[in-house]
Amino acid sequence: MGIAFLGLRACAKHLERPVVHTINDPTDANTVWRADTPLSHAEAVANGKCPIPLPSEASHIQYVDFYDYGFIRCVRFEASVEVCRSHAAELMRTFNQRMQATHNDLRAPVQSRPLDRAATASMAHFVREEVAEAARAAWFAPGTILHGEMWGRHDSHTPWVLIDTDRGVFYFLQTD
Repeated sequence: MGIAFLGLRACAKHLERPVVHTINDPTDANTVWRADTPLSHAEAVANGKCPIPLPSEASHIQYVDFYDYGFIRCVRFEASVEVCRSHAAELMRTFNQRMQATHNDLRAPVQSRPLDRAATASMAHFVREEVAEAARAAWFAPGTILHGEMWGRHDSHTPWVLIDTDRGVFYFLQTD
């Protein structure tokens, strides 16, 4: 009994150690892919690490693609409001097509809803403070939206998009 307890205790201590995450390290299968300095569309496509497809009109692209016992994908880019809306609708349609066969309950609405200020504050807080240090994104600021709209929903594995209709800024979040 004593040896088993010591073995479990050693295992628990190993599990308590903080995980060290590498950033943009192609030699590490568990690296965090991120772009904190805004990229052009050409740069983002060339590095191939943005977690969502991007419209060709997207600029000032930033993202985090993080996995550690769960995942977080967040993307920010700038484009015209019409491009942002069109892209949000396309992401929701694509997600729904993938979910149709096996997870119909996860389908996301393919229309905008009025902006919910509590939701934007929650989204911003989550991405900047409630995830592992390696996945935090200070540039992810949907809480600054004064006028906008929401697409999808914040639910496990479901895409959620907020669009700043004053500035043409697109925010995407997907977690598990």
